[in-house]
Amino acid sequence: MNPPPPPPPSAPSASEPFRITTNAPQMLDANLTPGRRKLQKWLGRVLRIVITDGRVLVGFFNCTDRDANIVLSMCAEYLVEGQEPRLLGNVMVAKKHIVSLNIDEPRTSTIL
Repeated sequence: MNPPPPPPPSAPSASEPFRITTNAPQMLDANLTPGRRKLQKWLGRVLRIVITDGRVLVGFFNCTDRDANIVLSMCAEYLVEGQEPRLLGNVMVAKKHIVSLNIDEPRTSTIL
């Protein structure tokens, strides 16, 4: 007997700007550690990373590894605040170079 077909993809929402697809085995949330659950929520979100030489990298969080290296996609590099960014594309940031990391939270819009 064949398994049922997967449900059709839903449209992205403000809280989930991108639909993440993977070929990894699906794990139930109950089986994930709190840290892995948090990382899964961060997938596709915009991260702002300050590295040891003062540069700021802003891009979409793609993945991390056991060594805590981070991969960003559609990444932009800011050398000086207020200056035009340099577009880099996909970037791997080594853990040893990460000074700070911030997640851009979606703004809730209110109509007055």
